[in-house]
Amino acid sequence: MKKKKRIPVIAAALSLVAPGLGQLYNGQILKGIIFFLAILLIPTILFLVGLPSQFLGLAAIFIIAFCLWVFIIAEAFVAAKRKKEVVLKAYNKSYLYLLIILLVNGTYFIPRDLTANFASKVLGFRVYKIPAGSMEPTLLIGDYLITDSAYFKKNELQRRDLVIFQLPKDPSKDSVKRIIALAGEKIEIKNKQVYINDEVLQESYVARGEANFAVDTKDDFGPELVPPKHFFVLGDNRDNSTDSRSWGSIPLGNIKGKPLYIYWAKDKSRIGNKLR
Repeated sequence: MKKKKRIPVIAAALSLVAPGLGQLYNGQILKGIIFFLAILLIPTILFLVGLPSQFLGLAAIFIIAFCLWVFIIAEAFVAAKRKKEVVLKAYNKSYLYLLIILLVNGTYFIPRDLTANFASKVLGFRVYKIPAGSMEPTLLIGDYLITDSAYFKKNELQRRDLVIFQLPKDPSKDSVKRIIALAGEKIEIKNKQVYINDEVLQESYVARGEANFAVDTKDDFGPELVPPKHFFVLGDNRDNSTDSRSWGSIPLGNIKGKPLYIYWAKDKSRIGNKLR
């Protein structure tokens, strides 16, 4: 039977691009499969039990996955160095290695929306990036959020909750705003002051500044009654936000989730901030 020398650097590099592939290269097919399943299933299980609901939980998942991956790479390197030569098997072919690499990294070629929707439905969490300043100072341009996709299936909507939802006039796009009025409530805005059922709403989160007149802002609005199974949203950057003042109330069916915290931001001091 043909033997061939194993090169440690190649074994390590193969496990770097596809966990477990370096073990396959070393003739350890069972170990390669176990390592591949471990790095796939362990983070998935940690997501399913809800660990990412807290920033430290998400950080723990990344640390565990990173350490496991480093171990797999190191194990492939050391095993190749010890073995030196292995009996070549049918799976020790360059084209099979390439095929496995393409399959393992195939998600890079899948449209981002499809992978995001899959992760949202299966894992229960989704990542969003803030593209505009309508929620300043709560959310800044470039902030990355972790959103609980099932939060409002388990919890009732509350006034002042942040919510991710499909835009009513363009379901292909999502937006993040703050819930201001609930179904059956009367909302009115007089000279920028919000009234719910004729009572003043205290809003410490609102940014006041110079209006961007490219945005259809309204200093006065209503009175209007929020229809059943709907909610009314406004941006925290009230003078520079397109929201329910323009679209009207949002159907409950448009809800995509609740932002939990910022997991990455240009301003590193904001990383880990819980969103309220």
